[in-house]
Amino acid sequence: MLYVFHGSDINRSIEKAHKLIDSLLAKRPDASYVQINSDSWSIPLVESHLGGQGLFSNKYIVFLDRVSESVEAKEHMADLVSPMNESGNIFVSLEGLLNVEIKKIFDKGAEKVVVTELLIKKAANGNGEYNIFALSDALSSRNRAVSWTIYRQAVDRGMSSESILGTLFWKVKTMILASNEKGSGKYSKNELQSLLTNIIVLYHDGHRGLVDMELGIEKLLLEL
Repeated sequence: MLYVFHGSDINRSIEKAHKLIDSLLAKRPDASYVQINSDSWSIPLVESHLGGQGLFSNKYIVFLDRVSESVEAKEHMADLVSPMNESGNIFVSLEGLLNVEIKKIFDKGAEKVVVTELLIKKAANGNGEYNIFALSDALSSRNRAVSWTIYRQAVDRGMSSESILGTLFWKVKTMILASNEKGSGKYSKNELQSLLTNIIVLYHDGHRGLVDMELGIEKLLLEL
C-alpha cells in the first residue's frame, strides 16, 4: 500500500508523513522500518521490499524520503507506483513540489495522496477581487513554492489562463528592462529571455490546442 505526502508546505508534509509512520510502527511493532532517499534509491532496492519480509517480522514499512529528486527515480516512478500500492508492505512517500506528470502518476496509483499548501495571505483589492500581482512578486523573487501556491489559488478563483499568462509576460518584460539598467536579481539575462520565450510559446501553443495552458503555466512555475 502506498501513501503519498507532497506539496508546497514541506514542513507540514514531513509532519504528516512521520505521524503516519509513527502510528503504523505503534500498531505493528514487529514490522521492519526501512528509509530510502534519493541517494540510496535504486530499482532493485525498492523491488526487494515489494513482496519480501523482514528478518524478524512479517511486514516492511518503507519510507521514501524525496526520492523523486533522483532523475532515475523520476523516470521509473510510473512503473513502481502500482506495485508499491498492491504490495502487502506499506510505502510512505514524502515529496516537495512535484511536476504535473509525477502528480498524475501518484493520483492514479496510490492508495492515498495528501497535498499540503503554504498558507498565503489572501491578496485582494478594494472590491474583494483576487490580486494576481502577488504572483508577479513571487515570480520575481524566484520562489517556486509561493508562485505555485498563489497560481493554484488564482485558478481556484476562476482566473483565466490567458489573464495569468499575460500578467507573467508583462512582469518578465519589466524585469528584462530593469536588468539592462541595474542587474537582474534572481535571474540572469539569458534566463529572463528564455522565460519570456517560454511564456510566448505557451500562449500560442495553448491557443492552437497543442498544450493545456493551465498545466503549462504550472510546469513553468515549478521550473523557475
